[in-house]
Amino acid sequence: MPKKELEKAYLDTTYSVFIDENKYAIKIGSPVPSIINKLFKKEKSAVIITAWNPRSKALPAEENEVRNKKLYSNLIDNKYIIYKALGQGIDASWPAEEGFFIIGLKKADAEKIAVEYGQYAYLSLEVEKSASLVFTSIWYD
Repeated sequence: MPKKELEKAYLDTTYSVFIDENKYAIKIGSPVPSIINKLFKKEKSAVIITAWNPRSKALPAEENEVRNKKLYSNLIDNKYIIYKALGQGIDASWPAEEGFFIIGLKKADAEKIAVEYGQYAYLSLEVEKSASLVFTSIWYD
C-alpha cells in the first residue's frame, strides 16, 4: 500500500485502551477521554505502540502474538505502567492490532522501541491534549 494510503489508514484508525474491563476509544485529533487523562499522575504523557505487522506488512496472528509478548516483557522489565490497547482501522480486511498504552514512555524511547519492532508510527498522548500520530525514522526510509 502506498504511504499516502497508509497514512490515511493510520489517521482513520480508532485506538482503544482497556481499563478495568472497560474500553475507551481514542481518535487522532480528538480530545482524549477524561478517564484516560485521570491515569496521568506525575507522568504527563503516554504512547500506544504495537509489535504487530512490522512496516505494515501482515504477519500470521501467531507471529504477531509472539512479537507483542516480547514487547510486553521489555516494557514490564523497564517498570512502565501499561494497559492493553487495540488499533482498529476502518478496513475490515485488516485485523485489529493489539498493543499497549504505556504511561511515561518518553518520545525518544518510544521512537527506539517502535523502530526496534519495525513500526512506521505510534500514537502520542499528553494530558488534556488531542492524540497525535508520530512517524518513526523508518517511515522516511
